[in-house]
Amino acid sequence: MDLLNIKDVVKLLANTKQALIGVSGGIDSMTLLSWLAKHRDKLPCSLSAMHVDHGIDSNSGQWADIVQARCNELDIPVSVAKISLDGLGNNLEYAARKARYQAFCNSGCDSILLAHHANDQCESFLLKLFRGSGLRGLKSMSVSSACWYDEQVTVIRPLLNVTRPQIEIYAENHAITGIDDPSNLDLSYDRNYIRNRVWPAILDRFGVADVNVVRSIGHLEEAWQLNNMLADNDLTTVTNQDGSLDWCKVRDLGYLRVKNMILRMLGQEGVYTFSVGQVEHFAQGLIDADMNNRNQLVTKNLSLIKVGKRIFIDKHEKQAA
Repeated sequence: MDLLNIKDVVKLLANTKQALIGVSGGIDSMTLLSWLAKHRDKLPCSLSAMHVDHGIDSNSGQWADIVQARCNELDIPVSVAKISLDGLGNNLEYAARKARYQAFCNSGCDSILLAHHANDQCESFLLKLFRGSGLRGLKSMSVSSACWYDEQVTVIRPLLNVTRPQIEIYAENHAITGIDDPSNLDLSYDRNYIRNRVWPAILDRFGVADVNVVRSIGHLEEAWQLNNMLADNDLTTVTNQDGSLDWCKVRDLGYLRVKNMILRMLGQEGVYTFSVGQVEHFAQGLIDADMNNRNQLVTKNLSLIKVGKRIFIDKHEKQAA
């Protein structure tokens, strides 16, 4: 049995001319690299690879050499991006992620192919769950989505519904090897703690937890899409010709739909770091307000201000990532 359905991957890459494979050197990305190289003649785009050397581990230079050698064997063009984390803040994990995606997006590619798999998805779900995330967070990663660093680039995760054991079996059958990054055992990182301590205990008790959690995440994705469709319909209903919102019509929607609509508007403007309590307070304020109340919600890229019967929308200039 093949690792992926070639028709599904072709569909994901339908609008891509240049696809970049992010190759860390781990077994997951090396397996995805090998599978894509094997099926390259059936893909609608050109392939290249990039390894990002964060310079954190003393062996990172050797890892880059291993990735380059494997790409040469597969005849896949490869580049190594040596990055500096200076000036990117004290959060090493976030700094490395930002620098990595910056390197990917600056390569000139249309799409980035990453090897996140079903078990990664389950870990992301638990992290979001423990942080009290809403639907957007709990649906975790998407198979295909605009890149958070540059919306003009698409991030594609073909292995998102493939479990880690399935990847390991395929790798063994095709003599694919990978690098073991010792930082994956550092339990000071929440994801590593879930991966090495929490998730094994869950699988020991619930043997198909990975498959079932991914299925549940799919249901959350559908709920998220339905919420967005409802919000879009509500926005059409309450929007005046001048682009402002009709407060009377907004109020008649009720609290839950008003909150959902506001969250949709924030998402459309790329606003994801905000106080949910602030949004809830504003939504309830619109329901409880009278003609004379002046309510406002101010966030990074969007402000909503109720004056009389109208809610004015002020879209601020978006800041570069």
